[in-house]
Amino acid sequence: MNEASSIFVDRLGMEKLINEKLMKVKHSPKHSFFINEEVSLDHIQLFTMEKSHIRAVETVNGATLFEIESFYKQQYYMENNIINLYYHPAANPECNVLMLHGLFDDNMANYTFLINQLNDLNFNVFFMVLPYHFKRKPNSSLFGGEFFFSADLFRTRNAFKQAVLDVEASMQFIGMHNRLPRRLFGFSMGGCVAFAYYLLKKNKVKTFLLNPVTELRGLAWDTLLLKTVGRDIDECGICRDEAKKVFIEIDPCKNIRNDDIGDNLTMAYSMYDQIIEKNKYEHFLSKTGIKNVIQYSAGHLNVLRVPRLSRDIVKFIGI
Repeated sequence: MNEASSIFVDRLGMEKLINEKLMKVKHSPKHSFFINEEVSLDHIQLFTMEKSHIRAVETVNGATLFEIESFYKQQYYMENNIINLYYHPAANPECNVLMLHGLFDDNMANYTFLINQLNDLNFNVFFMVLPYHFKRKPNSSLFGGEFFFSADLFRTRNAFKQAVLDVEASMQFIGMHNRLPRRLFGFSMGGCVAFAYYLLKKNKVKTFLLNPVTELRGLAWDTLLLKTVGRDIDECGICRDEAKKVFIEIDPCKNIRNDDIGDNLTMAYSMYDQIIEKNKYEHFLSKTGIKNVIQYSAGHLNVLRVPRLSRDIVKFIGI
């Protein structure tokens, strides 16, 4: 794709998100509902889904919405306790892929092109909504994802861990739905969540990361898009080192060893990305030693329409 247009789309998207959404909200870790509420991923394999707690709803676009109880339930935002899993079946399926979207995403149509292409390539697509996004957005939230990543460090910590638990719940459901192989695809923040799950599963799940967030610890200060989050943390009186301890706790990119990676992981990234800097991708790749690496001539936001993306997904994580 054209470099100039890719850069323009990224910068326009960032400006709209900052000015129309992020600048209008303010959060603090002080008096958080979640200060003393810990979520553990240590025994993720012990969680078991209850079949009786699954509800199927037909949607206007032909997809089936499966509503599944999250393994993490909290009392403050009840809307967020239900996982929304949208099922887009292929006519002649050979494989399943669980798809995770990006932070602050509010338009599923962004993924329609990719989903249709994967369906044509015989992949069933299960689109999982991250905590606090789309229908999981609480009424007290101005926009989707506001409560997923903010200066409320403890809510952010729990939201990320919940997302990983939700992947496990979704994978269990897909295994009950059919016996085809299960794969994982994550874009942007969804890529970071997918990477955390991949590591927890000891690199046994074939996973494709697209423009993944490569580090959480400094994200609030190092990324222009999240400058308001860094500002809120600085203004609340908590020093950055203390705040970073919370981010490090959930950061899947900490203490990575090359033998953690294996051959089941593929990473693709955009050469003209304006949201995640190219040097961050390069540092991540050097640190992890990922062998399967793809570059696209695209930006962060228009990469989902790269014509060969679906073929690469099938090539690297298909059956």
